[in-house]
Amino acid sequence: MNIFIAEDHQMTIEGYKMILSFSSILGDNINYIEANSCEEAYLKINNALKLNTKIDLAIIDYSMPIYRQENIFNGADVCKYIKKTFPNCKTIILTSILENVVLFDIVQNVSPDGIATKTDVNGKVFLNITETVLLGNKFRSDFVIRQLEEIWENEVFINEKNRLILHFLSIGYKISEIANELSVSEITIKKRISKIKQSFNLKEDENILKEAKSRGYI
Repeated sequence: MNIFIAEDHQMTIEGYKMILSFSSILGDNINYIEANSCEEAYLKINNALKLNTKIDLAIIDYSMPIYRQENIFNGADVCKYIKKTFPNCKTIILTSILENVVLFDIVQNVSPDGIATKTDVNGKVFLNITETVLLGNKFRSDFVIRQLEEIWENEVFINEKNRLILHFLSIGYKISEIANELSVSEITIKKRISKIKQSFNLKEDENILKEAKSRGYI
């Protein structure tokens, strides 16, 4: 079995390999392919394809040094690329990011077989995640499930445009600049902001960004 591990801390990779050695379903014939950045991950995936080396399982850290040349900015992008290159590869994303919007986007847009935050994971859990996805099942940690449920309960944030508006506000964009970025009128942006405030039960003069940050939406 060929296992791909993309993680920018080599000690963490060694820890994963040690834990996997206790698996009852992996066996002894394991070949590890390792990468410490998005660029190295991209190159190692391409090299495996060139050598006709099938990757069976990919364990990917979300936060790694980016590879701007190929627009690979995080582990989610690496995951999408490996799924495109090796469609039958089982994928696991582990992340230190706790914000529910980020987790929602990973699940919705990447759909890894397994996802958990690193605070959820110890040796036993890591082995459970790995064996669960190798057996053809999905794994979502309890924390990830709670964060996803919070997003679904507040339907206004399922809409990507609403999340983009919050993002642009958080980095200092004016209403006119947001309207220009999204190719809509300023009135449309103001209406959406008003709807977001209503979903937060905020008055018009209350701070939408402070509330959004406290809820993990930005």
